[in-house]
Amino acid sequence: MSRADVFRRDLTSVYRSRTGTAVSAIVALTTVVAVGLFALASDVAALAGVGGLLTVGSIAALVFLGNPKQIAGVVVAFTVLAVAGALALSDPRTGVRPGMELAVLAVGSGLSFVLPLVCLVGSYAALVGERETGSVRFLLGLPNSRDDAFVGKYLSRSAVVVVPLVVCLALTGVVVAFTFEGGSLLGMVGLTLVSVPYALLFVGIGLTASAYADTANRAVAVVIAVFAVLRAGWPAFQFVLLQGVEDKFPLPEWYFWVGRLNPINAYVKLTTLFAPVGDGHPLISTPFEGVSTVATGYPFAAVVLLVWTVLAPVAGVVYYRNRDLL
Repeated sequence: MSRADVFRRDLTSVYRSRTGTAVSAIVALTTVVAVGLFALASDVAALAGVGGLLTVGSIAALVFLGNPKQIAGVVVAFTVLAVAGALALSDPRTGVRPGMELAVLAVGSGLSFVLPLVCLVGSYAALVGERETGSVRFLLGLPNSRDDAFVGKYLSRSAVVVVPLVVCLALTGVVVAFTFEGGSLLGMVGLTLVSVPYALLFVGIGLTASAYADTANRAVAVVIAVFAVLRAGWPAFQFVLLQGVEDKFPLPEWYFWVGRLNPINAYVKLTTLFAPVGDGHPLISTPFEGVSTVATGYPFAAVVLLVWTVLAPVAGVVYYRNRDLL
């Protein structure tokens, strides 16, 4: 069995379960449905209410329904209801269209939260599941190396996330180009290009956690801990370090160096390449005038994101190659 055979076997398994459909549905809600609602609704507060109901209903469907067709049907039904609600709340007399910066802020910010979660959920069980069911003996009993098994799993789980991500962002680009003020299809292509390595990074982290853990429960604990550290622990660490500074403002240069080493912050920074985002981004700190550092630039953000994207799966394959599995 080659890595291509592992890829096909694992991809079939994922789509027979609910995982592939759930990932596609959540990515679609965060991208093309979100900008569609922004294009229709004239009241942001009303839009937030409609979007909140859509999200809660869809997540409930993902939890309680048993097969991919039912999930897809419920997500489509909730989407139609949300669009109808947004149309009912819109005021065509105003003639005001949302701007390109709103599309980038909404999609980039949404994906910065959602992509890590769907990638980790979609990959954490890839290897540890084979151990728990005993099929790891079949996986490794054929003439393929452990590296082939790991790479085949990595490629299949990456395809489960990246294919719907690219498709949904392409549809999002069409909606933005035709309905947003200054909407740019090229800008959405750029957003797609920076979102793909961001997704691959978290697939790599999930698969590395799966290679490390002895049980699925432990793998879940690891990926939750990683997400919590990157999303909440990292900013908390910056805040604690700042307590030892007598004059905190303007924020010192080291504060930005520490913060921008976080891959989530690096991704959010890169999304601002594709639209003018007024007075900084709500999810990352912006330096005051006079505080200039390469840490807040686009080249540094690109390097940070790519380094994390490469190191995450490499760490996993090195560990998986040498560990006792049987």
